[in-house]
Amino acid sequence: MRVLRPLAILTGGLIFAWLVWEIGVDAILEQLRRLSWRLPLILLPQTVTNVFKTAAWRAAFPGRYPRFGLLFSVRLAGEAVNETTPTATMGGDALKAFLLARLAGGVPLEEGLVSVLVAKAALVGALGTFIASAAVLAWALSDVPGSMLALLALLALYMAASTVGFMWAQLRALKLGGRALTWIGLGERAAAVAGRLDSDLRRFYRDQRGRAMGSFGHSLVGWATGALETWLMLALLGSPVSLMTALVIEAGAAGVRAVGFLIPGSLGILEGGIVGLFSLLRMDPATGLAFGIVRRIREATWILVGYACLALLRAPRVTKPAAGS
Repeated sequence: MRVLRPLAILTGGLIFAWLVWEIGVDAILEQLRRLSWRLPLILLPQTVTNVFKTAAWRAAFPGRYPRFGLLFSVRLAGEAVNETTPTATMGGDALKAFLLARLAGGVPLEEGLVSVLVAKAALVGALGTFIASAAVLAWALSDVPGSMLALLALLALYMAASTVGFMWAQLRALKLGGRALTWIGLGERAAAVAGRLDSDLRRFYRDQRGRAMGSFGHSLVGWATGALETWLMLALLGSPVSLMTALVIEAGAAGVRAVGFLIPGSLGILEGGIVGLFSLLRMDPATGLAFGIVRRIREATWILVGYACLALLRAPRVTKPAAGS
């Protein structure tokens, strides 16, 4: 695994470099020049997306709801870690729970871990639903090529299988892993924690289905707002599309990114996938790669914001001296 991940990152970088070479630097720069001073506008839709995905996480807490502003900052910090480290998107999620246990004063670590696991399951399930819905709407309301519809269907099936696997891992693998640790005589404390977490998750899904569905609903809206971002980006790049086409592109891009989740940021995989999506839709590949680069600029900006939040959240608190001391 230590060898495969650097190799995958290198492969992704080579794919990106090949795309730039094949399409041409001049063609890509010509697309990007059209943004000019309007580049900061690409950050606006993601703000809305982050609000809905934070609300989805907030709904996944088994106890009282933490402050929304705190969750927003913690989520940005965790997602920044997910995007830049080879932890299969789980390292940042664990960080969220640990930050809340340290900062929120009343959110036990167990509750934080339950919340991130439930929110992750809702996010994965909502993505599959979003891709499937985009495919159905495109089939019913537009003339999207059949090859594009087939790709969306395959991505939706992949996400459905991922959701089932993730739920199985939540409800079975935790307990089995804890038993295995006890059986081999290692990590009895870790086994006890895994057992409690398994019990807490089962209790949440049994007794708080309304919160689970709320998390799923907010996640679904969060994914859907990505179509507005795609529509805006392409309009700013001088290649406007309909909202339906933007929905199809966003669903395909989100699915491709999910497939390449083991590579930090799906480097190269996402860009290659986007160029492929644009080709299937009979659109200019140069516009597709420019669109992918603009998305990277947006991602990089939010990653910087996330690490700034992490630095502030981890900063030691200064206590005021008592009066008269």
